[in-house]
Amino acid sequence: MLLITIVTLFSCSKDDDSSMTEPELTVTDSDGNVYNTIKIGNQTWMLENLKTTTFNDGTPITEYLFGMNWGDIPNQTPQYQWADTNDLNNVVDEELPFDFYGAMYNHWAIESGKLAPEGWRIPSKADFEELENYLSQNGFENQEVSALKSSSGWLPSSGNGTNAIGFEGLPNGYINAFGGATLGQGICTWATTNVNTSLPLGSRTRVLAQLYDTEDIFYGNNAIQIGSGIRCIKE
Repeated sequence: MLLITIVTLFSCSKDDDSSMTEPELTVTDSDGNVYNTIKIGNQTWMLENLKTTTFNDGTPITEYLFGMNWGDIPNQTPQYQWADTNDLNNVVDEELPFDFYGAMYNHWAIESGKLAPEGWRIPSKADFEELENYLSQNGFENQEVSALKSSSGWLPSSGNGTNAIGFEGLPNGYINAFGGATLGQGICTWATTNVNTSLPLGSRTRVLAQLYDTEDIFYGNNAIQIGSGIRCIKE
């Protein structure tokens, strides 16, 4: 019955012309970007990666430019850059808009506590695990990552998903410690709030949730200098 409930969220009634894929609410960030949402179990998630270039208090976030210090351990400057939409492998037919994969944020932007719109937050590792477990227990066992990944736009080596629940996980790649876009179209990378603060600042790590070429979400401890996208969850 739970599986039927999930499927119903993404189906259209034969007796009703209105689409059941319409979200139950939308949320707007500080830049005016509007995001659809989805309720999965007890969680409500945004259906796109965060795109804001402004903190929720109205403060602009510094845009990373080539030659800047992306990790910026000394100055701790919050920065963002747009995920790479170059299609060097001809994975997609159309030209993608610059913000298609959303923005990528450095450690200081993520740690600011001011990225998510009011009433929303950056998810923890436990939030992603709850999502994964819900899928496993409701018809998508051993298909969890496929159910979350978009059905097109991925490199053959990583594989497209089924987008079975409409989550539209896109292969935004990640930003390496030097500020370079890495593995776009090959991996989906989302930040969590889990940071190992017991280590010296320059050696600290953050858990990133990644969709790649397996059916389990990969939770890796990555240097805080690595930048990633954000998929917000409702408080």
